[in-house]
Amino acid sequence: MNDHRPGGPPASIRPWTIGDIADVRRIGWETWKATYGPFIPEEDLRAYHDEHYSTEELTRNFHRPSTRGYMALMGGRSVGYMLMSCDEQAGRCHVASIYVLPRCQGSGLGSMLMQEAFRVARAAKYDRVWLGVMSQNTPTIAWYRALGFEFVEEAPFTMGRTTVSHLIGFRLLPQEGPRTGGKDVS
Repeated sequence: MNDHRPGGPPASIRPWTIGDIADVRRIGWETWKATYGPFIPEEDLRAYHDEHYSTEELTRNFHRPSTRGYMALMGGRSVGYMLMSCDEQAGRCHVASIYVLPRCQGSGLGSMLMQEAFRVARAAKYDRVWLGVMSQNTPTIAWYRALGFEFVEEAPFTMGRTTVSHLIGFRLLPQEGPRTGGKDVS
């Protein structure tokens, strides 16, 4: 997927490769500090990042058949990513992570990544895409709502010693022959 915006570098989305793991870690950390830093102490962010976004954990995710990853590029440089899972056992197609570097937010890359998530979910015959967002991340919540997400659950989310409220929601995807979760409805 490509988007050539007048006056700016060309933007594109591509599937991730094993060679992208260092960029995923870098983008995630920089984005987390900017987004979550105001309400989660850095030591808690670091502990969670080092556990769940370690090179080893990302490598395991890369090789997991249900995980799909996509890189967002601007001018040929990795500036964002999305990790998602469409898993019949879990019964949900879920965007686990979507981050665009703060300096590149507002460029349309986040929307391009979400359109890819919708395309992947529809191709796998899911009728919705799920995701979660911290309730203090109000700009992102507004963005998800503008994309058509509805938040239906609230649960605690813990990073290190800090627990915050996490909203869980979905967006319906119109398609022929939908399935709810991972089961056919016919």
